[in-house]
Amino acid sequence: NCRLALLAAYAMPDNAEGTHGKGAGWSAALRGSSSAGCLARGSVAAVHARGARSQLRASAVETEAPAKAIPATEERRELTDEELFANDGDAKTVYFNARDQVGIFEPFGYFDPLGYCPDDDRDKFRFLRASEIKHGRVAMLASVGAVVAHFIRIPGYERTRGSLLSEWDSAFGYPTILLTTATICVMFWLELTFWAQREDKEPGDFGDPLNFNMYNEDMRNKEINNGRAAMFAALGIWAAQAATDKDAMQQLGFF
Repeated sequence: NCRLALLAAYAMPDNAEGTHGKGAGWSAALRGSSSAGCLARGSVAAVHARGARSQLRASAVETEAPAKAIPATEERRELTDEELFANDGDAKTVYFNARDQVGIFEPFGYFDPLGYCPDDDRDKFRFLRASEIKHGRVAMLASVGAVVAHFIRIPGYERTRGSLLSEWDSAFGYPTILLTTATICVMFWLELTFWAQREDKEPGDFGDPLNFNMYNEDMRNKEINNGRAAMFAALGIWAAQAATDKDAMQQLGFF
């Protein structure tokens, strides 16, 4: 465009009308060249602007691309500390092994010939172990009580003799049935309150109200063993009593 304007000014005749003649032509040519330069610069600026806008659009697309992938990213997000440790101490932890618990002795080891409790089932093991300890404690009291009852009788139960039938009649006859019923109700209440097994305690752990400080592995093993022996002893006493009509002391032949 600049070259065309200069050529037009040079070709203008000398006697061209106007007050300035060829000078006017040169001025017009210069103005044309200046305008052409401005147009050229404007074109370059427009090209640069279009390039900048293209780059901005590309950047925006690149910026928006991860935003579209958010759902996939959320599926693979890292767990928080609360989520990571939410199941700590779960009752079904794979590290539980019943063979490592107290009360497992040689030569029998983990004695479960009928398969009542798999050695990795923590919940079932805790339930059965708590039941075993409670039955063992009751059996220890019962076996001792069977011996003491030969010498001492609770008021109201004086009619009791050596046979099981006489003991049944004495416990559930009138008025002793009232005392028997009250005793059973109190036992149920204790079982549901103070003697209820808590999940945060070991099976059979109901505190140490007398401060004996004897709740250790050695004493727990002894209690379980004595409880097992007492369950056999109580069953033996009742079986012999039903067969001979003799109480625990009379069965020994000394009384």
